[in-house]
Amino acid sequence: MANDLKRYQEKSITPVEEYVCTLSDDLQKIAENELRETDKLRIHSLKALRDWVMENQRIIKCRLDNMVLLKVLRVKKYSIPLAQETIERQLLFHEGLDGYDFFSNVDVLKPHVLEMLEKGLITVLPKRDENRRLTIYIRFELIDPAIPEIGNVFLSLVTILLEILTDDEENQIRGFNYIFDLSGANLKQLLIFPIDIWLKIGKNSEKALAIRHKSFHFLNVHPSAMFLIKFFMKHMPDKLRKRVKLYTTNLAESGIVPLDNIPTEYGGTIPMKTITDEWKELILSKKEYFESYKDVRINRALYPQSYLDCTLDSLKVPVNHLDFNNNIKSKNEYVSAGVIGSFRKLEID
Repeated sequence: MANDLKRYQEKSITPVEEYVCTLSDDLQKIAENELRETDKLRIHSLKALRDWVMENQRIIKCRLDNMVLLKVLRVKKYSIPLAQETIERQLLFHEGLDGYDFFSNVDVLKPHVLEMLEKGLITVLPKRDENRRLTIYIRFELIDPAIPEIGNVFLSLVTILLEILTDDEENQIRGFNYIFDLSGANLKQLLIFPIDIWLKIGKNSEKALAIRHKSFHFLNVHPSAMFLIKFFMKHMPDKLRKRVKLYTTNLAESGIVPLDNIPTEYGGTIPMKTITDEWKELILSKKEYFESYKDVRINRALYPQSYLDCTLDSLKVPVNHLDFNNNIKSKNEYVSAGVIGSFRKLEID
């Protein structure tokens, strides 16, 4: 085992260590019932993914630690081929999307990122709900369109928070709730990216991000914003679309979360500064860790340009349909480049 782990370190930017289960009985039960996870399957799957990465000529450097692989395995319910696809899509996403570097340059000191955190643009509410899930609260009114590349700033902050949150096993298993507050927001703040770029980011995120999205709540929905919400819902997977709820009230009146889990500025009892100070300290402590993300690399010569550009068309064909001569095989012919297992029809959440 020790020799295997040492071998994996050749391609990993993070330490590869033996997994030691510290999950509570409750989390283990949820993981088994909802995600098919067992001790035996977990050990087998971690090894299978690492072996695949080591054999995959397209991947030069990536994360191979337990947390990054488990978050993918759990979201894909331990389908090895689907997990492999997600890992490689993450690496392509990392290469950059339309010139944005929110995932390849995870610099916590990037201009305006901490400023937007302190303002409360994105707040991780401190208390878990009745299902022990955390809730992420986004207030679009606090987006400042005057900030250069505000879209990049916004997604950089989102990336930093989600990377930290999803490196926690409880969050991986339980998933997250989201509250999008549209009160006071105008179209300039909602359209920090053109709609086609929003769509491209969203569709690539579906393929690349390993997160269990459990509920979406839109507050203070004004008729002028409905066309945007309907547009995004149209392009959501059906399962996620059913988890969307719309409200005309504010956060305190909505009843989504109790008042003792709401910032005082929005009618609750917890000062926003208390929440943001804790997160700022945590984010700054991860600075060196996030700097290692710059070492992630793929062999660009082995991908068609459309995959490097993360085009919507490239999302229609799994990465493992590519051969090593840069050609895309027929959609009806599944070509495995080190793939273990077979695709199964699963409900992914």
